[in-house]
Amino acid sequence: IISETNDNDDIFITEKLWKPILCQHFFIVHGNHLYLQKIRELGFKTFGNYFDESYDLEPDPTKRIEKIADLIDSLQNFNWQDAYLSSKKLRQHNYDLFWNNDVYEKEVQKSVKEFLGWK
Repeated sequence: IISETNDNDDIFITEKLWKPILCQHFFIVHGNHLYLQKIRELGFKTFGNYFDESYDLEPDPTKRIEKIADLIDSLQNFNWQDAYLSSKKLRQHNYDLFWNNDVYEKEVQKSVKEFLGWK
């Protein structure tokens, strides 16, 4: 579970996402509305085939947190071993894309510029 720095209007991707991608882990993100959509636009894949990611579509931050909590509760009996084995290609894709300099450098530069207040 990733709790991003912000859950306001601006999608700001931090190292908190890159760590599970580098470790090839599953992730659920408490962040901005449409955060998962944004990372998909960058070419990364998420885990909607394994669990419900509709929380990303919820514009209300409080309701989004409630949906994430419900999702986590529903995963108590999830077969993580089978999911981990069957998601190898997806997780490898994310790992490889992370190391693609064009994608990574652009996103890191954007994050640094936004952090410094440069647009």
